[in-house]
Amino acid sequence: MIITSITYKNFRNIGETTLALSEGVNILCGNNAQGKTNALEGVYIFAGGRSFRTPREKELIRFGEKSASLELSYHTAERNRSLSIKFTSDGKRQCEKNGVKLRKMSEFIGNFRAVLFCPGHLAIVREGPSMRRNFLDVALSQLEPVYVASLQRYNAVLARRNKLLDDWQNQSPASRSTLDLWDEQLAREAAMISAKRAQYVERLGEIVDGIFAEMTSSRESVRLEYKKPMTEGEYMDALKNLREREIRLGTTLCGTHRDDIAIYLNGREARLYGSQGQQRSVALAMKLAEGAISKEKSGEWPVFLLDDILSELDEERREYVLGGLTGRQVLITACERGLFAQKGGSLWHVADGTYVKEDGE
Repeated sequence: MIITSITYKNFRNIGETTLALSEGVNILCGNNAQGKTNALEGVYIFAGGRSFRTPREKELIRFGEKSASLELSYHTAERNRSLSIKFTSDGKRQCEKNGVKLRKMSEFIGNFRAVLFCPGHLAIVREGPSMRRNFLDVALSQLEPVYVASLQRYNAVLARRNKLLDDWQNQSPASRSTLDLWDEQLAREAAMISAKRAQYVERLGEIVDGIFAEMTSSRESVRLEYKKPMTEGEYMDALKNLREREIRLGTTLCGTHRDDIAIYLNGREARLYGSQGQQRSVALAMKLAEGAISKEKSGEWPVFLLDDILSELDEERREYVLGGLTGRQVLITACERGLFAQKGGSLWHVADGTYVKEDGE
């Protein structure tokens, strides 16, 4: 999977520009707050369906403008493809695939795949469960459109169910009776999500352990665990048993929104006993493994996006990451090119939302 070009219009601090990318390494170099991350953010939206920096789409529109748009041209082994998305100040969005309007985001996500490395991902081991759930949801959503649709339904049902529980005492008998209906829908979607996550984590763990062994010359090992997936009936039983407590607390206590990945380093919980360097290495292995699974599923490497990640790593880990991305399309942002001058590739100098390609690249 290779991006040939991406066009930005009134996106963040970018007026209008088109980047024609090389098939290998593409380096966006410049000072902070000039637009390097904005460029990667635009690419990532085509993979994840949303920004990795903000949930408020109005922030994506250039100041003083009423809309922003992105157009991506890329090719796979099969054919040339295009995607576009437009955001308006009234909160609407319009998506197209090969010039045809799409009705649902589940039809948009999964066409283009990318793996994002950003400084925040280095804390995936140390931080709370929500970060690890998000890791799974982003990875699986790009691989399986059915997962995107199920996750959207689950979140919608969860919100309705929580609202009912939170205001239980003021609800009418008719409204209270709908709780059984919400239970059924929540259990159905949770069973599907749980099964997909468990399957993914099993394969992810195998690849992560192999990558980590390479990083440490087989001195250390990693094991990932996700709870045994529950059936729809098991979720229904759990919700029934927790009902009185949920009504008392006003929230849903059972479901995939509370799941986590247990990460063990040399048999001990990495979050508690791993050093900062070890935790970062596990996080890097998980992101590299995400790309490897994408390749297994589709037959093609996704595009790799490295947002100011190299400056956060020591030389050994930096060289491992760059060495592991040989032969793939990579977009890198950095303040100094010196961190990877030997890697070559196309170079853009970024300043105030403008991108100037270095001559001879």
